[in-house]
Amino acid sequence: MPTTPRRARLLLKQGKAKVITRTPFVIQLTTATGEAKQSIALGVDAGSKKIGLSATTEKEELYAAEVLLRTDITKNLSSRREYRRARRNRKTRYRQPRFLNRVRRKKKGWLAPSIESKIHTHLKAVADIHGLLPVTKTVVETAAFDIQKIKNTSITGVEYQQGDQLDFWNVREYVLFRDGHQCQGRKGCKGRILNVHHIESRKTGGDAPNNLITLCEGCHNAYHAGKLKLNHKRGQSFRDAAFMGIMRWAFYNRLKDIYTSVGFTYGYLTKNTRIRAGLIKGHAVDARCISGSPASAPSDND
Repeated sequence: MPTTPRRARLLLKQGKAKVITRTPFVIQLTTATGEAKQSIALGVDAGSKKIGLSATTEKEELYAAEVLLRTDITKNLSSRREYRRARRNRKTRYRQPRFLNRVRRKKKGWLAPSIESKIHTHLKAVADIHGLLPVTKTVVETAAFDIQKIKNTSITGVEYQQGDQLDFWNVREYVLFRDGHQCQGRKGCKGRILNVHHIESRKTGGDAPNNLITLCEGCHNAYHAGKLKLNHKRGQSFRDAAFMGIMRWAFYNRLKDIYTSVGFTYGYLTKNTRIRAGLIKGHAVDARCISGSPASAPSDND
């Protein structure tokens, strides 16, 4: 359990404790004392860009942190794919394509590397706290988003099975139909050979329809030559919401496989607890509410 800086210095000076980590500063007693441990609840506010963590007792907050997640995995994988394809094109141009060696076909429950990376970071953050404090209970809050409801608030029933791309062979066909098979580059452009252009690069924005517009071949070449400026902006991105929907149960189930006492809560409960306690919105603050002790005062102990 945490102690005061003065007592920690005395214990180290007397040789009764040793340093375990310096950030955060943690010491461990060298002899058993028989002291009883308090119950500690760890609240985890899972997220796609930032994780909130808070370990509390009934009266005091012992640990609080906000962890930033990596957001460059997709970009790095795209760069690696470009280098790999360029190398194969130089050295094995006539190799037959292979389609049965994909990881997703071999491994059940496969998740994209960008999602796996964030889940592993969540698990490591929780494991680090368990290594510092005698946590007795872990409570997780993850959010679920209905993306189709966000796009269309009146959607119901079977309409959930009838997306925007229903009856279209692929995304390109849908984008051409959506734009009326007309070039969106210059006003009144009558180009006949149509291409589908990424508003943001494929590496950044992906192949979602809201990141694609129709351009004729002339306008497309002019844009990439720097002779044409487009004023189009990509539509709303649901990447973070989609990530939370995928990782929600994967993270929770993996935690249950590692630790014995793992609980689950919902965002509306966290919000209600935070408002009742008069606290300011924040990931670490939300984690404190999730832990079940929103009134716990932040610790002055190091």
